[in-house]
Amino acid sequence: MLDKFSAEPLVSDPVFSDVEFTLRRIIYPLGFPVRLETNSAEVLHAAFEGWGQFAQAFDVEPARICLGVSESDTMLSSIRSHFRSREHLMSFTADPENSMVCDFNRRFAFGWVTRRVASDHPLLRYRFLLPAAYMLIEQVALVPLHGALIVRAGCGVLLCGESFAGKSTLAYAACRAGWVYVSDDATFLVRDRDDRYAIGDRHAIRFREGVKHLFPELNGRLARVRPNGKIGIEMFTRELAIETAAGCSIEHVVFLDRCESGPVRLRHYPKDRALEEWESHLSFGTSEVRAAQKRCCQHLLDAGVWELEYADLDDALQRLEQLVDSGR
Repeated sequence: MLDKFSAEPLVSDPVFSDVEFTLRRIIYPLGFPVRLETNSAEVLHAAFEGWGQFAQAFDVEPARICLGVSESDTMLSSIRSHFRSREHLMSFTADPENSMVCDFNRRFAFGWVTRRVASDHPLLRYRFLLPAAYMLIEQVALVPLHGALIVRAGCGVLLCGESFAGKSTLAYAACRAGWVYVSDDATFLVRDRDDRYAIGDRHAIRFREGVKHLFPELNGRLARVRPNGKIGIEMFTRELAIETAAGCSIEHVVFLDRCESGPVRLRHYPKDRALEEWESHLSFGTSEVRAAQKRCCQHLLDAGVWELEYADLDDALQRLEQLVDSGR
């Protein structure tokens, strides 16, 4: 009897450990080398769509991802993956046919997805390739921050806040006005530097469906259900008239508080609260790595830490420009 996931007899390879992954490429997400091995060209195409414009920027041992694609034609049964971790291991499971496991000590990840999942490249990147690659890289050299990073006159500003605070919208508005774009909602501090240098995916940006009325150039762009179940627009920055940079030093951290009405206000944000929010994202990995990440977050407190309350996008942008130009 043949198993539906493989052409091999079930009795000879019940866990698919002998399936040949003959397609192999080196990719450079965030500038870090990752060796990708698979049995499907769809996986390579999805990876190069998202990371093909990155060149190597960090001289470290390559991480390794082995991702198999089965013959099953089923789609994901859930819009959320379930993550579980202990010490140097991490698993994330979408459903019984689509899951991955990471070993941080060996810089190795493997998993299986169905043919239908692999054919949806944004879904494959968002739910499988991106978390596997980023988690392996984070454990080696980075600290994840939930925020958009933009630059004005060499001064990096990290925009933080909850969902719907307007991080991506304000970041894009700033870049349309001459700022430089680094990332929209996933920024990473580089741990071996002492200048609060951070990087991100400058090649992609994501919007909520409602931003079309703010930016006429986005009209006509097809909104779709993103892999996390939210309605939005995902674009490559090469399609937009904005300048990008691989990274910058963070001089100011601004927590956004978007209101229905009222004047724009900038005030100091409690540093203990900021540290607590940053450390809430450091929930996995070995104790040594997590300690190094927390030390890096402590160093980030040397930047200006602010809260920006705003209702009008133009007012918020003007206040950010004033912050950079005057330091307050």
